[in-house]
Amino acid sequence: MKKTTQYGRTTLSAVAGITMVVSMVATPAVAMADDAAQGAAEPVGGTEVRANSATVGSAQVAEAEVAGEFAFDQTTITPNAVIKTFFQKATQAICGASTSIAADNPLGWRLSVSGDVQNAFTATVGDLANEESVNKVMTCTCGGNPAGGRAIITADVKGIPIEALLSRAGAEPGANALTFVSADGTEMTLPLAYVIGRHAVLSYEINDEDLSASVGGNNQLWMMKTPANYFVRDVVEVVVSTEEVAPEAPGVNDEHPNSPNAGVLAGIQE
Repeated sequence: MKKTTQYGRTTLSAVAGITMVVSMVATPAVAMADDAAQGAAEPVGGTEVRANSATVGSAQVAEAEVAGEFAFDQTTITPNAVIKTFFQKATQAICGASTSIAADNPLGWRLSVSGDVQNAFTATVGDLANEESVNKVMTCTCGGNPAGGRAIITADVKGIPIEALLSRAGAEPGANALTFVSADGTEMTLPLAYVIGRHAVLSYEINDEDLSASVGGNNQLWMMKTPANYFVRDVVEVVVSTEEVAPEAPGVNDEHPNSPNAGVLAGIQE
């Protein structure tokens, strides 16, 4: 009898459980039947699924077609006041700044071209500017400047093309390196082809003002697609040389990821 009683209780519990499950399953079935009788159910979120001849709303939202335009502008000129605040007050060492960034007389600055050339010469920037000066809208940025970073400027740069200096001096065939010597003794050696290919200019005006109103100094080397730390300042001599192995191009061993696109030539105005 004890065994029978335990079995009977188990049976009753099992039946009760089955009844509860059946009740839970039967409820949506009835609702589905009612929906079927009334017609298709209203879709949820724009989609619907049919099951057992009934329309069941889906919580999944269909994606709408999206159209738009992407544009960028690299020709907006940075005001000199902003350039001065960043390049002179915030980080005076950026862009190859020398110890002093005070301007003496940019056009009276004497510049020599020597080395492997046929006609070495020394002339004032003013004399050279009268013959060879050009304007280029260029961008200067720190090589480590992230996307959307503030370490970047775009300016109307007026200066003397390095290619014009080499043409006047008559660079020897096979010359492959240029060393820029600053007034404070700083030297920067770069591949000749790289400098020419990057439309390099020795600038003496930024946005129609002397460099002292913006980046500071008397002159500064500007190149496209080159990190700003290669923009040597206050150049007094350009030495042309022929090396067994040409020097490495800027950015080759730089760790910052932005160096390949650090500077951009936005346009040229003659």
